[in-house]
Amino acid sequence: MVSLRSACSRALVTLALALPASAVLVPSDASASVSIAVAFDVLVKDADAVAVVTPGEQTSVWEDGRIYTYTKVKVDRGVAGDIGAGADGWVRTMGGVVGKVGQLVDGEPVFVKDTASLVFVRKFKAGGVYEVSARAQGQYPLKLDEATKQKRLIRSTAVGMLLPPKPLVAAADAPAASGAAKPQSASVVVTDAAKTRLAQDVLHDRALDDVAREIATTWTRLHPAATKAK
Repeated sequence: MVSLRSACSRALVTLALALPASAVLVPSDASASVSIAVAFDVLVKDADAVAVVTPGEQTSVWEDGRIYTYTKVKVDRGVAGDIGAGADGWVRTMGGVVGKVGQLVDGEPVFVKDTASLVFVRKFKAGGVYEVSARAQGQYPLKLDEATKQKRLIRSTAVGMLLPPKPLVAAADAPAASGAAKPQSASVVVTDAAKTRLAQDVLHDRALDDVAREIATTWTRLHPAATKAK
């Protein structure tokens, strides 16, 4: 299965990173930061866990000709999956600064030290290293609502431009090969993009407690095997 990280967005390495005057900014081979808006159910299904995390130390390294940053995060609250409060791990994102060379990749999650976010993460490799599902669309920073004193989610400013998803047609209803007859029993199944619940519509500017309950309910429906294993 193609991951949301690579399928739903194409990133552009921009030249806006604040560095010393002697620094060199190196663009990558990525293109413009225009993404297909991810559906809420798809985001939940793609994740291995959902949690509220607070980032701490960061380290950037070269990997396969590109700079990646590893951010150590502490889990403040486990929402779904097998990550609980008090755990810690590393989240890998594209871009960063190594020596005098910096790369900034549009559309990537942005972790600011001591600023908590709700994140949908996938296991990247053993040892507690994760990546954010759907890139910046899988990160929602928290803000305190002064009126209600509730923590609310806000859409990441790193998301960039989002395009509506295209309607999906069932594979059985795809055009038949030349000369082949279409089975009479086949019926056209179209997913109406206008009726799809987008992640940003479900999550943005909502109270954390309300969102956590909805994610947990959706998780149970979409990850039945993992839920039964507990």
